Amino acid sequence: MFILIGMSFLVLTSIGDSYYRDWVYANQIADFGLADYLPSITGTITSIFLLIGLAKDWITKAPESAFWITCGCATYECLQPVVGTGVFDPQDLIAVFVTGGIVVFTLNKVNASILRTVKHQA
Repeated sequence: MFILIGMSFLVLTSIGDSYYRDWVYANQIADFGLADYLPSITGTITSIFLLIGLAKDWITKAPESAFWITCGCATYECLQPVVGTGVFDPQDLIAVFVTGGIVVFTLNKVNASILRTVKHQA
């Protein structure tokens, strides 16, 4: 399930970065900067779900893993000018932290729900 979500967001990241941004710029659409930071949002979700999906002990450690993956994504955003993959944009950094925070919060809620269900079944 996690890998499927991660792969879906990988496709969305590619589409957002390649086609949506060009379309918005070409048509001069005011999308409040979404074309610029959409890849940071979808890329963070991609990273979190793919890496958690590949982990062995993902259920109990998913929220903590998501937190550290978010930190890794934020580090990448800051290092883009150094490694030559882009420019630093504070909006991208904010998008990574907000997205990561929402995913961590959601995983905590899902995790608690799963653990309650298992506890009641035992």
